[in-house]
Amino acid sequence: MYIPTWIIIVVVIFVYIYYKQSKKKAEFSPFHIQILPNWYELLKDHKLVDENSWKELQGKIYSDKKVGYDVLRYGISFTVLRADENSDLIYNNNRQSFHSEVDFREKIEDIKIPNKDIHIPYTPELWVKWGIEGYEMGITTPESFSKVIMVGDDNDLIKLTTIPYSLFQMHKYRFGVMKPEQIEEQLKKKGLSKDETNEKFKTDILFHVSDELNHKYFKIYYEYI
Repeated sequence: MYIPTWIIIVVVIFVYIYYKQSKKKAEFSPFHIQILPNWYELLKDHKLVDENSWKELQGKIYSDKKVGYDVLRYGISFTVLRADENSDLIYNNNRQSFHSEVDFREKIEDIKIPNKDIHIPYTPELWVKWGIEGYEMGITTPESFSKVIMVGDDNDLIKLTTIPYSLFQMHKYRFGVMKPEQIEEQLKKKGLSKDETNEKFKTDILFHVSDELNHKYFKIYYEYI
């Protein structure tokens, strides 16, 4: 069957344009995330402190004797430098180290909870790791630790919320590309809401303002770099 040359040319041009647009949409932009817990609510609700131990802990958080990184003071901070079909490249800003995936656990060293079973005080952890829908985060407790069957099975992780991949249009992941209204619905399901109070400053070159998500237990700051 004869196909006119002009039709072939049009088809080739159409395929080329489609390929270029698809490639452009799939471009990845590195971004940074900082997770700062609302420590009082987080620790008290999970029975890791009471009123008296919280007052003592407050003094330790901001003590001048603290040197270097401490999760109570700085939370967890990381930068996603690459996320494509082949691999991820993650920089842990707190530990100044590179990783192939988001999977960080930080001990809250100033909390020691008596453990009658092993006679060693239990130290809870703040954690964040990659999941199906996004970066999951939460805490561990003595009760959750009792569910561990073998080291590394993650049975002790209590998931509290998830930062959706869709916030960053991450094509690599199944739930990484969504319409704005879908993203809003996803955030709502995760107990997250965008803080719009700083929107007016984002167009002012004198101000550098990160986007912010609010959660009962966390403040999450994120921005492209």
